[in-house]
Amino acid sequence: MSEPLSGPWLRFAYNGVLLYTAVTSACKMQPEEHPFALAACVVGGIAAVFGILRVVFASGQPEECRKLRDITHGVLELVPLPLTNMDFYMQSTGLSAVTLGHAVFILPLVCDMRCCLAKNRIDCEISDGLKDLTILGNLVSLGFLAFVERNFLYLRMMLVMAVVRYGVVLVDSIKENAGEDLQVCGTALFLYQLGKTVSSATE
Repeated sequence: MSEPLSGPWLRFAYNGVLLYTAVTSACKMQPEEHPFALAACVVGGIAAVFGILRVVFASGQPEECRKLRDITHGVLELVPLPLTNMDFYMQSTGLSAVTLGHAVFILPLVCDMRCCLAKNRIDCEISDGLKDLTILGNLVSLGFLAFVERNFLYLRMMLVMAVVRYGVVLVDSIKENAGEDLQVCGTALFLYQLGKTVSSATE
């Protein structure tokens, strides 16, 4: 993954926004009531911290943290949406097989990390295919739940992640592997909406 289109200080700001939204959304959740949504916020916050550290310690050295950059990008793509789906389905159906079925994201996540660490993102067609299927499946799942429960907030979150996912592909087609900024900002918006959704459910 090459360097994003923005400069280092814009990347610092984007990751700062992601960290802020992750922390503020997490503060609205009780671990016993929303464990998966809280985990999604924690993952987003950790990815943001690594993004900030990269700007501070590795600016001007794009190859120094290339593997870390690839891993955090893959984590932001693969983890927050399935964890959010698990939380929403748990609220709807309890800890059912449908809820736990969303945990299959772990398989493409492991494959993606292996591809980043061992293959340097070369010959990763299987890993990328699993990632695409996982993201698409989770988008459809969230859209289905939004339709069944007539929940506009769920639908809005699904649309945000759809735009992020396929917007990254568009940005990458303009400048190869340059969609990190959109992924970070989109995840920040997604986590912000997650916090609003949890707050509205408890009111």
